[in-house]
Amino acid sequence: MIASAAAIATATRGRFTIALAGGSTPRRLYQVLATEYATHFPWATTHVFFGDERCVPPDHPDSNYAMAREALLAHIPGLESRARRIEGERPAPDGASRYAEMLHREFPSTQGTSPSTFDVLLLGVGTDGHTASLFPGSPALSERSRWALATQAPPNASVLDRVTLTFPALDAARTTLILCAGADKQPIVTQIRAAGARAGDRYPVARVSAHGSLHWLLDRLAMGEAVDAPPATASSG
Repeated sequence: MIASAAAIATATRGRFTIALAGGSTPRRLYQVLATEYATHFPWATTHVFFGDERCVPPDHPDSNYAMAREALLAHIPGLESRARRIEGERPAPDGASRYAEMLHREFPSTQGTSPSTFDVLLLGVGTDGHTASLFPGSPALSERSRWALATQAPPNASVLDRVTLTFPALDAARTTLILCAGADKQPIVTQIRAAGARAGDRYPVARVSAHGSLHWLLDRLAMGEAVDAPPATASSG
């Protein structure tokens, strides 16, 4: 799906833009892109962004950028130079302001129309239903104009201070892929499938929409299936 979107974007707009997710779930995807797609992907026209970042230096083990660099960016010639990381080493409000300014330069609005942001946006799902660094109860959930904000994770998180993109930026992506894996996500998936966007009062990920298409990519455990069950039919919405 990512490769197809990249080919279309490069052919029609001359470049492909992707926003990466942090956490553990997408690491294997990045490794596959760096190996199996190393030579048949339009890397020379690919530009990389990030949906959120922990406020740590870029070489810190908790850094989303560090994980993406180790799994993908460092393996593709020239890709690091086309990656716009969130400056987690700065105070969160400063890092958020600088990243929002950069995004508006990269994705300017056309007169009379709302801007589109990323060709592909990757998001994950936390065990509390958060996505990016949009946590349940966060004031950032209500933001309707700014594209990036300083926010905080719950007290049990390894890094409290974060920078996150907000729904105005996330929802302007052309294609959004929500990666959801593990049995601990199954209750969230069940409630969102039953209630749709109404589950957003409890689970921020349920509020995500897209300028174009939105797809949930689930493993069997997240769907509540046995690991040795036959493959389920993929679905999107």
